[in-house]
Amino acid sequence: MRRVRTMAVVFGLTLALSLVAGSAFAALCVWVNPDRDIKNFFPGAKSYTTEVKKYTKAQQQAIEKRIGGRLDPDENEFKFYRVKKDGAIVGTVLTHQARGKYGAVQTVVGIGNDGKVIGVYVQRHREPANLNTASFLKQFNGKDADDPLEVGTDITAINGHDKSSQAVAFSVKKILVVHDVLSKGAGR
Repeated sequence: MRRVRTMAVVFGLTLALSLVAGSAFAALCVWVNPDRDIKNFFPGAKSYTTEVKKYTKAQQQAIEKRIGGRLDPDENEFKFYRVKKDGAIVGTVLTHQARGKYGAVQTVVGIGNDGKVIGVYVQRHREPANLNTASFLKQFNGKDADDPLEVGTDITAINGHDKSSQAVAFSVKKILVVHDVLSKGAGR
């Protein structure tokens, strides 16, 4: 009887942990098509290098304050893809995965050396709306880490798809803040 009770407790704990893990949504996102994105964001550039950046506690606090939330558990380091043209860095690409209404929304953002968005592309999603419409994505061009990047404030949602649109906007905001803080120091 004791063995059955122990197994039931273990099963219950395992089930509870799997439910918690399922609700914790990892932001880890792999860059799927570098060639396409480099060509679209940085015309004439042909290569990139990967720079892994880890943050300090002060940088983490600065990021979380500016995005208005906590970093996801798997966000202990970020991959900065430094895009090169003729040997010089012309910008950076970062990726992020957010939760849309129907699941993961994986966003790729090209950032110029001035810290402003050059381009945004949604590489994977299950949302019913086409998140790659030019009119939606072009709203992000020229934005930087100090812009609100909120649906209803400075971003207009795709008609009827506020949550999906906000997932993209949040990813862009987080990417820009991470880029700003980890490129310049502890931030504001």
